[in-house]
Amino acid sequence: MPTSNITETLANLSITWILGMIAIATFLRVTLVRNSSPLARSSAEFLESGIIAIALVFLILRPFVVQAYFIPSPSMEPTLLGENGSGDRILVNKLDYRLRSPQRDNVVVFIPPAAATEGSPDEPSGAPINYIKRLIGAPGDVIQTTAGRVYINGAPYTHSDIREKFAQAGLFGDEAKQESQMDPQYDSQANYHVRFRPDAVLINDQPVPKSRVAEIITGFSGASVRIEPGVTRRNGVRLDEPFTAEDPDYDLQLLNGQSLKRDGANCRLNGVSISNDDYNRMAATPPGRVPPGCFFMMGDNRNDSKDSTEWGPLDGNRVVGKAQFIFWPLSRLRAIQ
Repeated sequence: MPTSNITETLANLSITWILGMIAIATFLRVTLVRNSSPLARSSAEFLESGIIAIALVFLILRPFVVQAYFIPSPSMEPTLLGENGSGDRILVNKLDYRLRSPQRDNVVVFIPPAAATEGSPDEPSGAPINYIKRLIGAPGDVIQTTAGRVYINGAPYTHSDIREKFAQAGLFGDEAKQESQMDPQYDSQANYHVRFRPDAVLINDQPVPKSRVAEIITGFSGASVRIEPGVTRRNGVRLDEPFTAEDPDYDLQLLNGQSLKRDGANCRLNGVSISNDDYNRMAATPPGRVPPGCFFMMGDNRNDSKDSTEWGPLDGNRVVGKAQFIFWPLSRLRAIQ
């Protein structure tokens, strides 16, 4: 079994397994104590130390101080990598938030609301699913996002539009080019991040200049190109977010403690579809604030994350701990910022 799988299994042993191991070890120790031989006494002492260690780690440290977690999805890229079973293994500090409130821009592990996990199975271990996102809004904050757009000869193009055109042009590799030609809806997002910058479009941080963008879209490199990156604002101030994979491709604000979101032609209120007319009417009202005792959570992979933009602010009672450190793989060993 790979080392990463062993660490994942050990980190998520259920309480039933832990108590079972302690019971078996205790029974063996009692049996050995009755034997007067030096080997039996030595083995009994070893088992006693093991029982104490297991109880300390799994019954005290893991529930109340620190626990290891596995990152299963790409929703926090590039900060945390997690896809196809090869995700980062991290340590989560459970003590910090017992002493103080979570802070803005912390990376936080939490129990998601029911609306976030409808149709999702529990973890194989039987433990409930936990999510990990970045805390963007604290109680009282006004959170808004504006979708990024590329305007070519005045016509707007979304991230999805640009991604599709780039895939067809072969900028994502020959395989993506062939797939996109056969299926215009081919999703290259899993492997390539598209980010808008005023002077260029970035593909996995590699710039594609405006002239090349114009050539790909129109066939003429001299076409007029204007790029407006998507932005996230907190209390009216544009956030500098170097940790995000992409700028947002959606418009969002809060309305009575719910997330009002328009993503292309899709308009939703806390994940429930609404008409474009209803959206426009609701969006015309002053933006709301994050309710007391709640936090607004967003994935760093802005356009590939199920978070508060879908199901609204998170109840603070669902917070588990602060993501502190990547411990596996060793090449990714670092503190989480």
